[in-house]
Amino acid sequence: MTLYSDDLVRTTHWIGGLAIAAFGVHEAVTGPEMFSRAFTLACCGAALAYTASTFQDYLRRRDTRVVAHLAKNPGARLPQISKATGLNEERVASSLQRLVLDGLVIVETGDTTPFARSYRLSS
Repeated sequence: MTLYSDDLVRTTHWIGGLAIAAFGVHEAVTGPEMFSRAFTLACCGAALAYTASTFQDYLRRRDTRVVAHLAKNPGARLPQISKATGLNEERVASSLQRLVLDGLVIVETGDTTPFARSYRLSS
């Protein structure tokens, strides 16, 4: 399984944001002389964790663009999808990986490299 950068960003936002928020809350409770700094830290951590859901919305919109292209062009390959949607190939590969795992897209050829495979929507 390939782990793409957008998946790492989402995971990092959640883990990092919640950890920073927890640290800020802990500091706010145990160190009253630094309350303003600790409260700011907690808010920044919560905001970072919140952006993970915003990022999820971006992923859904990106996946929709890939599905729309495949609906009109069954058997399309990754470079063709990338060019038609205006998304870079790594992002399209990430979307295709998710869509294949969800059963919405089928890989038509059995080649091992994502660039040589062709994709279509499942029936």
